[in-house]
Amino acid sequence: MTNKKSLYQILEVANDATYPEIRASHERLLQALDSRQTTLSREDYNNQLRLLRVAFSTLSTPMSRDSYDAHLSIRKESAKPQSVALATTPPADPGAAAVRAEALLMRADAMALRAEAMGLKADLLSGQPLPGAGRSTHPVVGQLLASSRTVLLTLGTLVAIGMVFKVAFMVTRGVQSEQVVNSRSPSEDKVFLQDYYQTWGVRPASRAEAELLDAERRKNEDAKRAQRQIDDAKRNAAQAEHRFEVESRRRGDQVSAELQYAEERARLAAQQEDRQKEYMRAEAERQRQEAERRHVEAEQAKWQKILAAPEKY
Repeated sequence: MTNKKSLYQILEVANDATYPEIRASHERLLQALDSRQTTLSREDYNNQLRLLRVAFSTLSTPMSRDSYDAHLSIRKESAKPQSVALATTPPADPGAAAVRAEALLMRADAMALRAEAMGLKADLLSGQPLPGAGRSTHPVVGQLLASSRTVLLTLGTLVAIGMVFKVAFMVTRGVQSEQVVNSRSPSEDKVFLQDYYQTWGVRPASRAEAELLDAERRKNEDAKRAQRQIDDAKRNAAQAEHRFEVESRRRGDQVSAELQYAEERARLAAQQEDRQKEYMRAEAERQRQEAERRHVEAEQAKWQKILAAPEKY
């Protein structure tokens, strides 16, 4: 089905073509088909003519064009490779807070080192003695650089203090969450596992295993749901394709019947015209013979009159 031309391709127009463009292209293709009529067989000519008429009748009506555009979009979607992203919820890690706290501590150390580097840079700019360095001799420049050093050291210290407070908050929060997890009594876990068994018919060994089973079940349900959506989309696309083919066949048969009826009427009209011409020829011949007969009779009467008249000497 994917290699079949669309009605837009048959009429050689874009998918967003307007009605005047569709009509102009349809007339142009009809003229081109008429010019090639002598080189095509009657069946090929009729098939191409029906196809052009079906395409024009479908795309020239807004309702049928909307239905056909919806059918095209469904077919394109069904032709695309389907991929479903299944999100799984990772099990809770009790040491995640500690790892994050350690990372924040390392970040705080880095910020402290950065503050120290900023201080060294300020020392360098203000002319403070460094290994292998001299002292600035201009008093105004030295005073400005000293002020810059003070500002940089203050900013670095504030950043380091903020990071320390953040680390302390995260560590406290992690300890509290671990305490909440550890505060569960074995009886609560037992009740939870019993409820899980009565609900799902599976007896996990621990709450963590039950959470893993829940995650796996959700993953499978998402996969089944996605597969059902894919199957429904394919089935709807196949049904739409079948309906379109049936409708196209019905329209083609209707156009063929109309063409046959028109041809029969033309043939009868030609026969009627031939009979009319034959009658006119016969009537003309009869009138000619009648005129000739009258002429002969008139000549005979004239000569009889002449012969019957007495001779004068």
